[in-house]
Amino acid sequence: MRSLLPILLVAGCASRAVVAPRSVHIWENHDNGAITEGETTLDVDPGTAYAAATDYPQWAKIFPDVVGVDVTKTEGVDARVTLKHRDGNVDNVHFHNQPQARIVWFEDTGGSAEVWAEIAFMPGERAHTTRVHSRLYANVHGIASIFVTDSHVRELRQQRVADDLVHLHTYFATPNVSRR
Repeated sequence: MRSLLPILLVAGCASRAVVAPRSVHIWENHDNGAITEGETTLDVDPGTAYAAATDYPQWAKIFPDVVGVDVTKTEGVDARVTLKHRDGNVDNVHFHNQPQARIVWFEDTGGSAEVWAEIAFMPGERAHTTRVHSRLYANVHGIASIFVTDSHVRELRQQRVADDLVHLHTYFATPNVSRR
């Protein structure tokens, strides 16, 4: 049976828990108990942030646990991407983005859990800032659901959303970093 931890960490996980700064807010979706949401503000315009997030090889720079990115197919707003993680896990991901809304949407295409995420890059309250809104859905199916509690899956989702937002925040806050 494939490990559930790598499945839930499809967006690129940190090998250790990342403490979210006060600028990162995480909450559970009130309408769907399998969705965790979060927000932060980046010191960059939404177009630049969205462009970096859809330049899949950049994920190895944005998310510290991603050590390799193999784009196997692109067709319009869709892409098939293999993410290789520092711990040896590999995730096959299908992207179906919404460029007009600056939304990155992707799903894990294997395993014993249904996992998808979306990251929206919207204008922030101040000029040249971006409000990032992330949603992560994870629901364990079949026999795996016997071994993994809903509360454990919720904790993994919360940590994943917090880590990803912190990594985005850190990446765009780092001065003089080449983003392309």
